[in-house]
Amino acid sequence: MLESPPEAHYQPGQSFPVQFAWRLPDGEYLRAVFQADVKELVPAANKYVVHLSQLLAGREETADGESKPVEALSRAYWELVGQLIGRTITLPYEADDNRALYLRLETLTGEHNYFSRYEDAQVIARGVEARRKRSETTDDTEFTDSQK
Repeated sequence: MLESPPEAHYQPGQSFPVQFAWRLPDGEYLRAVFQADVKELVPAANKYVVHLSQLLAGREETADGESKPVEALSRAYWELVGQLIGRTITLPYEADDNRALYLRLETLTGEHNYFSRYEDAQVIARGVEARRKRSETTDDTEFTDSQK
């Protein structure tokens, strides 16, 4: 039996909580829940484009699933979590089901571009457009100068 394709349960202008979980080098887990504000849908890819507008909750767990006390949290990793606020990313439609998305730790440390690739693509697109316009202007100028 064929599975039906995933569906978007939220539309642009709506929000939902999204939970990320990372396994730390010592086997413990860090979980963070963000408010994901839907900016647009990408139906061909079954994805949302969302803005992570605020950190709603978070915790760190031992390898056995026990919550760690605040004084035992990994400060450096939580600083990285805080830097995710304000990011625009793409999420699969399935991310709106309140289950954690387990990610490689490199996505949090920045060694993998999961949390920056959407913005990186926008920067590249702006650069390509500026280069195209500059090229058109240069071509027009050269044509005008050669006509003199």
